[in-house]
Amino acid sequence: MSIFLRRAAVRVVTAVTGATRTLLGRKGLPAQPLFRSFGLYRGIYIGGIAMKESTGWEMHPDGDEVLTLLSGQFDIILDENGVQRTISLAPGQGALVPRGVWHRMVINAPGELLFLTPGDTTEHRSLQAPGP
Repeated sequence: MSIFLRRAAVRVVTAVTGATRTLLGRKGLPAQPLFRSFGLYRGIYIGGIAMKESTGWEMHPDGDEVLTLLSGQFDIILDENGVQRTISLAPGQGALVPRGVWHRMVINAPGELLFLTPGDTTEHRSLQAPGP
């Protein structure tokens, strides 16, 4: 899938999320995860997760990851060739994490996240581990 199509997917998911929240008149979503199990579609894991704690580093070698924040306040920290960049997300906003980029989430306010993660080869490292 081209980068153009991936970015379009982020825009669509973000727009649908915002429209749904507006139609339902909700300022937040239920505290429970939206999905009790994760789905797999054409090699992409799709799911929602309630997050209360910041994460360690992870990286997806199989492709870009699409994230949309449904509630809460998160920062996504990207480690791009040793330089850290922060993407701040509010409810209804999304981000595209490029293939092979180490990233982690800092949870400023607990919330729920919708994700589309490629493949099952995700790599993890602790916060204390040296860079790639």
